[in-house]
Amino acid sequence: MTFDFLNPMMLLGLLGLSLPILVHLLSRKKYDIVQWGAMQFLELGRRTRRRIRLEGWLLLAIRMLLVALITFALARPWISGGFLSQFISTQSRDVVFVIDGSYSMGWEGETTTPHSAAIQWVHRFLEELNPGDTISVIDARHQPRLVTESPTHNFAMVREKLNELPPPAGESNLANSVSKAIQILGKTSNLEREIIVLTDDQAFGWTPQDTLLWDQVNDLMQQSAVPIDLWATNVAGEKNEGLQSNLRVDQLTLSREVCVKNLPVRISTTIRYDGPEPTLICPVYFEIDGQRIKEKTQSIKIENHGEAAVEFQHRFDQEGTHVISVVLDPDNLPGDDRSDAALQVTSALPVLLVDGTPSFDPTRSEVFFANLALTAPTNRTPWIQTTVIEKDQLTADLLKNQAVVILANVDALTDVQAGALIDFVNQQGGGVMLALGDQVDPEQYQRQLFKAEGLIPVELKSKEAAQGLEFGNVIQIDSDSLQTPWLKRFRGEYANGLTAARFNHWWDLTLLDIEALPAEEQGDATDSSPSTAPQSIARLSNQKPLLVMMNHARGRVLLMTSSLDADWNNLPSKPDYVPFLHEAVFELSSGRVFRNLQLDEPIVVPVPGGTTIEQFTFLDPNGKPAVGTIDQAVNGATFQCTNTALPGVYQLNPKSDQNQELRSDRFVVNFDRSESNLTPLSEVEQKSLTDSYHFTFFKTLDELKQLMFSDVSETEFWRFLLLIFLLLMVGEMFLTRRLVQGGHVSLPEEKQ
Repeated sequence: MTFDFLNPMMLLGLLGLSLPILVHLLSRKKYDIVQWGAMQFLELGRRTRRRIRLEGWLLLAIRMLLVALITFALARPWISGGFLSQFISTQSRDVVFVIDGSYSMGWEGETTTPHSAAIQWVHRFLEELNPGDTISVIDARHQPRLVTESPTHNFAMVREKLNELPPPAGESNLANSVSKAIQILGKTSNLEREIIVLTDDQAFGWTPQDTLLWDQVNDLMQQSAVPIDLWATNVAGEKNEGLQSNLRVDQLTLSREVCVKNLPVRISTTIRYDGPEPTLICPVYFEIDGQRIKEKTQSIKIENHGEAAVEFQHRFDQEGTHVISVVLDPDNLPGDDRSDAALQVTSALPVLLVDGTPSFDPTRSEVFFANLALTAPTNRTPWIQTTVIEKDQLTADLLKNQAVVILANVDALTDVQAGALIDFVNQQGGGVMLALGDQVDPEQYQRQLFKAEGLIPVELKSKEAAQGLEFGNVIQIDSDSLQTPWLKRFRGEYANGLTAARFNHWWDLTLLDIEALPAEEQGDATDSSPSTAPQSIARLSNQKPLLVMMNHARGRVLLMTSSLDADWNNLPSKPDYVPFLHEAVFELSSGRVFRNLQLDEPIVVPVPGGTTIEQFTFLDPNGKPAVGTIDQAVNGATFQCTNTALPGVYQLNPKSDQNQELRSDRFVVNFDRSESNLTPLSEVEQKSLTDSYHFTFFKTLDELKQLMFSDVSETEFWRFLLLIFLLLMVGEMFLTRRLVQGGHVSLPEEKQ
C-alpha cells in the first residue's frame, strides 16, 4: 500500500497548530481579584472546576485537530490499495494522447492511413471519458508540439483540434514527446493519470537503442508525485513486411545555393529502393517551381535495398528564389517521394575588393589578378560585379550594398573598420574572405579579428617558407583535403589544375576551440557570433592549413593563409584560379540568407527598412498562414520565423506589387529520411520498453478499457477529512457556547 500527498507543500500549514495553544495560554492570564462579600456564595465547587478545566482542554484539542484536518485535506492525501479502495475510487483522470506525426504514419497501403486511424481512435476514446476528466494532445514530431495548450475539459474543442492536425511529415521522437506528456501531468489535479501513445509501431520513432533518452523519461516518472500509466498501441494494423515496397529520394545537394543567371548549377541526390523485387527500373523527374522539365527526366535501375546516385544540371534565366525538386512516382509512402531545395538567382553579386598594396602600376596591385578573374573586361554581363578600394575607404555605409568583401594582404584595420566588418557578417549576413600576405600585422589581426567574438578564432604563429626547393621539396595543395562540396571539383591532379599550384610562403596558424576559451574571452560568441567552430577545408602537402572556413549565425568567413596574387604562389597562373575564386565568392554569399534549413531552425531574411508584417503573407508547407515577425534595426529590417516544425516549402509573398522593393521568397525545411525504414518494433525491443520503462502495449480499445478502468486502486480521501472537519466544527461551536453560557473565572490553585 502506498501513501502520499498531491500537494505536499500544504503540510506547512501544520505550523498553525501553535495558534490554538497560543490562544489557550493567553486566556489563562491571571487578573487581580477584588474580594466582594456576596461572591462567597457564588464560588464554584471542586467538581465543577474539574469539569470546566476538562472542557477547556477538550476545546484546545478540537481546535488543533481542526487545523490539522484542513491542512491534510488541502495537501490531498491518497493511498494505493488498502481497504478504502474497496469502497471508493477516483474516476476522474487526466489523459495525454501522443499522436505520432512522422511521415511513416502516412502509409497508404491500407484503407486509411495510420495517422487518420490514430485521430479516429482518439475520437472514439473521448466517448468513454467522464466530464471531470481532462484531455491533452501532443503532435509527436521532431520536437513535441502541443495541440491543446493546457489540459482541458472541453472535449468539443479537442475534436476540432484533432481534425485540424497537419498531415504526417518529417520524423518523430516519441521519447521526447512522452517526457513532455509527463511534464504536463505534473501540473494536473486528478489522481488517475494516463499517457496513450498512438503510433505505427515503427522502431525508428521509438529509438529503443537510445537508453539515455529513455532513462530521462524514467527519471521524470520517478519525480512524479502520482503514478503515471504508460500505454501504447499500433494503429497501423498488421502489415506484411516482406510485401512493403518503397522508393525514397534523399535530401538534395546543390553545387551552390546562390547563383547568377545562366550560371550552371548541379543538383545531386540518392535514390533508395526497398521492396519485394530484386531490381527495379524507375523514372526520376526534375521540377523547377512545380513545373516538370520533361527533357531532364532520368530512368535508373536500382537493386533491392540498394541505392543509385542521380545528378541534374540546370541554368536559370529568371532572378528570384526558385524551388528545385527531384520527384518519384507515387507509392504507398508519399512522404519521401520528393525532395526540395531553394536556390537564389541574382543578376550579379556585388563584391568589394580591399587592396592591401595599391600601386600606380595596376599589375603590381594585390587584387589585380583577383579582379580580372572575377570580372573580365570583355564580359559585358559579368556574374560578379567588383569594386576595388583601398583600406582607408572601407566604411560601414559602403558595406551595406555588398555581398562579399575580400581583404587582400591588408596590413591592419582601425577598430571602427574591424567592428563594421564584424557587423557586416553577423548582422547583414555578408561573407568575408581574408587573404594574408607579407603586409599583415599579426598582433592587430589577433586583437581585432582573430578572436571568439571577431571573425574567426585562430592564432597566427609565424610566416613560413618552403625549404629545399632545389631538392624537389615542392609545397602544393593536398588533393585529399578538398572534401567540401564546392572544392571537390578541383581535386583532379592535372598539370594546370588547382592542386598543381606551388606555394612558396604561407602563414602557420592554430584553430582555437571556442568552448575551451575562458568565459571572459568568449564574449558574445555563443549568442550572435560563430554558430560553428572554424574548420580547415584545404591543406597544403605539408599538412599546414591553407583555407579555413567559419559559419557564423548569418554570415561566413574564409581565411586563406597565402596570398591572392603571385607573390607567395603561382596560383593566378592556373586555369582553376578563375573558377576557384568564383566558387569561393558564391559559397561566401550563400551565408547571407539560409534558405535550406533543418527542422526547428529559424528563418531569417533581410527586408527593406520600415517594412511591416502586414505587407506580407507567410504560408507554411500546407498553405496555411504561419506566424512571423519583422524586427527593425539601424541597417534595415529582418523577417524572422522561429516555428519551423513542419518540413516542406515556406512562402513569403508581398500582398501588393506596388512596392517594388518587396519580393517573394521561398525557404525549404528538410528532414531526416530514416523514417523510410519501416522495420517494426521487435518483440525484444517491446519487452525492453515494458520491463524497463513500464509501458503497457495493447491492441484494441476494448482491451485498453478493461485494463485502464478496472485499475482504480488509487484513492483520495480528502473529502472524508472535510466531512470530519465540518462535524468537529459543530462540536467546537457547541462546546464554546456551553463554556460561555456557563460563565466562570480562572481561580488560583488551592494551596496544598
